[in-house]
Amino acid sequence: MDPCTQNAPWAPDQANPRVACDCSATICHITHLKIYALDVSGEIPNELFLLKELMDLNLGQNVINGTIPAEIRQLSKMQYLSLGINNLTGPVPAELGSLTNLISLSFSSNNFNGPLPPQLGKLISLQQLYIDSSGVNGPIPGELSNLKSLEILWASDNRFTGKLPEFFGHFMNFQVLRLEGTLLEGPIPSNYGVLIKLQDLRIGDLRNEDSSLDFIQNLTSISILSLRNCRIIGQLPEKLSSFGNLEILDLSSNKLTGQIPRSFQDFASLRFLYLGSNNLSGELPPNIMSSNLTALDVSFNSLSGDLTPKRSGLSMNVFGTSITERTSDGSTASSALSCLQGNTRCLDIVSSSSFSINSGGTETESADGTKYDNDSETLSAASFYMSPSNRWAVSSSGIFISNPHGQNYIAETGSQITSTLDSEL
Repeated sequence: MDPCTQNAPWAPDQANPRVACDCSATICHITHLKIYALDVSGEIPNELFLLKELMDLNLGQNVINGTIPAEIRQLSKMQYLSLGINNLTGPVPAELGSLTNLISLSFSSNNFNGPLPPQLGKLISLQQLYIDSSGVNGPIPGELSNLKSLEILWASDNRFTGKLPEFFGHFMNFQVLRLEGTLLEGPIPSNYGVLIKLQDLRIGDLRNEDSSLDFIQNLTSISILSLRNCRIIGQLPEKLSSFGNLEILDLSSNKLTGQIPRSFQDFASLRFLYLGSNNLSGELPPNIMSSNLTALDVSFNSLSGDLTPKRSGLSMNVFGTSITERTSDGSTASSALSCLQGNTRCLDIVSSSSFSINSGGTETESADGTKYDNDSETLSAASFYMSPSNRWAVSSSGIFISNPHGQNYIAETGSQITSTLDSEL
């Protein structure tokens, strides 16, 4: 069958698998090939490199193994290359640097080893680079400073070492930068403050040197700002509350001091605020719960105050603070919660040294007489939940930022556990 048949059902953009051709000359040439999320296995075939006119290749989300062959350099007209979410191994080939027409390159979520090849710095037309969870390690090559057209970089969850690159501050088209879960060292360079097109900035888990928030003063277009565990010192900037597009602010697990500015209750668009595990003090702004917040986490700070019942739609975690959270009838937290927060001695409160929980289910009793506590409560993005039995509690801090509007990443099953005497299982 001719893959370039006119009006073939596999040619439209939405087709999968997809084969599209350019037949403007005497001979038709395949220019687009998509085999996405179809559980294709095996290695990348050498025959693929005969398609010299290929501009768009998408083999993402399959189970392709082996290495990326050096022959990839033959596809010199390639503009879009997606190899993410596979089982590719070996080093990232230097030959990728020969694909100088690339606009988008993805090899995220694979099992590569070794450093990024400096030859990637030749991809001066590159606008999107997705290399998160790819297995690469070592320093980020200085040659990447040539990628001045870059708009999106996902590079989290790799074992990068060395300093957080200062040259990222020269990428004036940057809209998205994600660099969390690496071995990079701080501080956050001050020249990142000129990246005024940034909409999504996520840097996390920096080592050794402290950072400050001075660089964010002009990043007024930002909608997601996550600087979790970056050794940030100083106080919370008042100006943050004037960032009209900011929806998610995560500055948790740092060394911030001082009070939460009263202006934080005036955020126009903020929905998720995470300030847990810092050294903040003083009282929570009195009207912060009347804003548009969906989730508020100020746990493990030296904060105080007396909170009235939280409004509907707001999840809140004040565990590890001196904040008194009152219920709708005016009562305060349970004695077990006070025990956990360190306000009272626990020895006379603990009623049992062990207990069982029916994780995700209702209260039940097994065939051997073991009673399993109810665990059917749905926790929100920032919550502290005390079980009705007062025997256990759970603290929830944060969300999966890639999916802030739902719980679609929670795996559920209705299957029963085999070889059990309990019908509930």
